[in-house]
Amino acid sequence: MVNILLVHGAIADGSSWSAVIPALQNAGHHVVAAQQPLSSIPDDVTKVRQALAILDGPTVVVGHSFGGCVITNAAHGARNVKSLVYVAAFAPDEGETVAQHGAQFPEPPSAAFFSVDPQGRVTLPQDKFVEYFAPDVDPVQARIMAAVQGPSDAARFEFVSGAPAWREFPSWYIVAGNDQIISPQLEAWLADRMGAKTTHVEGSSHSVMVSHPDIVTQVILEAAA
Repeated sequence: MVNILLVHGAIADGSSWSAVIPALQNAGHHVVAAQQPLSSIPDDVTKVRQALAILDGPTVVVGHSFGGCVITNAAHGARNVKSLVYVAAFAPDEGETVAQHGAQFPEPPSAAFFSVDPQGRVTLPQDKFVEYFAPDVDPVQARIMAAVQGPSDAARFEFVSGAPAWREFPSWYIVAGNDQIISPQLEAWLADRMGAKTTHVEGSSHSVMVSHPDIVTQVILEAAA
């Protein structure tokens, strides 16, 4: 048995992992899904480090979307990390920002629809969430995901990343082939740069862990072996 720490992305919450948690538990692993505040990347990193610190024994740390940026920083130097799994996720190197990455590849069609409220928090309109974030998810479930999305700080796109954990630990990467939130070309480039063992899920949306839970579960189990 190993620990598996699941880290959700922006405009999401820990329920993102509902479809993979039972299978991971049935395989005998201890699973924790961190609930991040989404108030800033440093706040999210602190939350994940706190969750990681109380897990005894080898731990697989899994990040989706902006959760990849979080685990890249939170797992750095951690003694109990066994491996990392990036699920359609950002994976910056030291000194990089997510905004810099996005400028190198075609802009996803969803980019025009993100809105920032007066508190500086980012969301997608619920209909656009369903259309772009979860188009291959059951429509009822996709609407629920849109309704419970967690507003996140707009400043996270300019967060300057620290020393990356993916240079320290074995890494896996899942590329979502029809991702309309993060460019699949960017995902493939990030995976190649880190030398990750990569799985391409053709036709998958950004919500690959919801629409293709069996594939995501298998990759996590491989990283836990």
